[in-house]
Amino acid sequence: MDCGHKCLKYLLFLFNFLFWVLGIVVLGVGIYSRIKSSNYDTLLGDGGISSAANILIASGIFVSLIGFVGCCGAIKESKPMLVIYFILVLLIFVLEIAAGILAYTKKDLMEEHLTKNLNTIVSENYGKTDTASKGMSKALDWFQEQVKCCGSNGPADWSTSYWNSTTTGLVGPKSCCKAAVASNADCNKELANLYPTGCVAAGKDFVKSHLWQVGGVGVGIAIIQVLVMAAACSLCRSIAKEGNLA
Repeated sequence: MDCGHKCLKYLLFLFNFLFWVLGIVVLGVGIYSRIKSSNYDTLLGDGGISSAANILIASGIFVSLIGFVGCCGAIKESKPMLVIYFILVLLIFVLEIAAGILAYTKKDLMEEHLTKNLNTIVSENYGKTDTASKGMSKALDWFQEQVKCCGSNGPADWSTSYWNSTTTGLVGPKSCCKAAVASNADCNKELANLYPTGCVAAGKDFVKSHLWQVGGVGVGIAIIQVLVMAAACSLCRSIAKEGNLA
């Protein structure tokens, strides 16, 4: 076994061990997202985040399986396993491209759902005591705190809301309070203490500000996938060559 063959073998093994670890991480993120998905699904109204979490769970299992097959194929120098590995990586590569295209085409629809549901929750549901409205109120509080926003279009939305009719002397829910004053029990009595940006605009800005991170990770993963597919092909050819020389 020459140095190039041996280096390729162990490099492919290392890559796939990392794939296996990545699969476990993705599975964990998927399970966590599934648990937390109720907050986003309440706001988006279409179950999209739950579906995305389920896809993450399935992807984690699939990526772990790919890593395992790749590790075994590389360490055992098994051409059939390497061919199966190549096909699996190619499949997930194609699925990632399809998922990216689908997410882009659904972007406007998700924004439309977010705007509609935020308007409804702020004006009609927030502060009501029925089970469904309590869930919506909790989801909106969480969203306002995480994205640092207030109301659908701004703090003024609360002045015409159902919630406003049940309170006295408050200009918005406590979840609207800026982080610097949130510990103050009376922070929501003054408009200056509330986040000035509505959650529709803040939500869009939040997504846009993180797109480069998501895109960068996606490009990095795609490059790694292309490299490991090339390495698998090279190792297969090297195994075949050594077999012919034997």
